[in-house]
Amino acid sequence: MIDTELTGAGPVEYLAWLVYELLDAHQDTTRLAEGPADEEGWAAHLDYLRDLQRVGRERLARAGIVAA
Repeated sequence: MIDTELTGAGPVEYLAWLVYELLDAHQDTTRLAEGPADEEGWAAHLDYLRDLQRVGRERLARAGIVAA
């Protein structure tokens, strides 16, 4: 589950959070791709990536950055 609470955060904090989440997601994807096939692991990771996309777009909007 993605922690979506950043009370009082400004644009820089929103963007820093998003960058760190994207880096973590990339590392997780690499780890899953290098290991043996794990259907449950991949399913959970894909759910996480969908949530990250949604929350990331929300954070960009809060930071005043329009996502294309």
